[in-house]
Amino acid sequence: MVETSWELNISRRLISVKHDIEAEQFFVSDENRRIDVTSSRDSLNGYQKGKCFYCSQFISVVSGSLFLAHVDHFFPHTLKQYGVSAIPHILKPYGVSANLDGVWNLVLACAYCNGAAEKGAKVPSIRLLERLNTRNEYLIGSNHPLKQTLIRQTGKDATTRAAFLQGVYTKAKAFLLHTWEPLVNADPTF
Repeated sequence: MVETSWELNISRRLISVKHDIEAEQFFVSDENRRIDVTSSRDSLNGYQKGKCFYCSQFISVVSGSLFLAHVDHFFPHTLKQYGVSAIPHILKPYGVSANLDGVWNLVLACAYCNGAAEKGAKVPSIRLLERLNTRNEYLIGSNHPLKQTLIRQTGKDATTRAAFLQGVYTKAKAFLLHTWEPLVNADPTF
């Protein structure tokens, strides 16, 4: 995995995976702080072909561009935070134990869609979840260098991966309540 991150010029933390033998799950230790995910911009653009994942408007991966793509957490980063439990003064995680900084959850978005007035900390619609699944399956099927990382982060087969995404979606929606769909949709190229 380290060699893959070097080859793609992606931060090693974005593909670092640990294994919990008892729970039979892969995970990344949750430090509840943001890490820089912009190193994945070029790799993600290969699939998105210069278009925002959400609205399909033009974006760029060239530094300094007026339309510079944002690397967005499909499931909002805020799900890594802690909420108040029913017992006063006790904090509990929101319940989303997946590595939200993993490439499976990162997409390129235009500044408008990624803005607080638009998607912000809302859960994207089920239609967009299906697109995320399609994107991940495409990367796995095309033998993209991130193939093994995506499999480790989401599951060994397509059914398991779809169930993984649906499980995260269900938990995310239970905590964040609101879903989001972009107002403007250009013709998608993917």
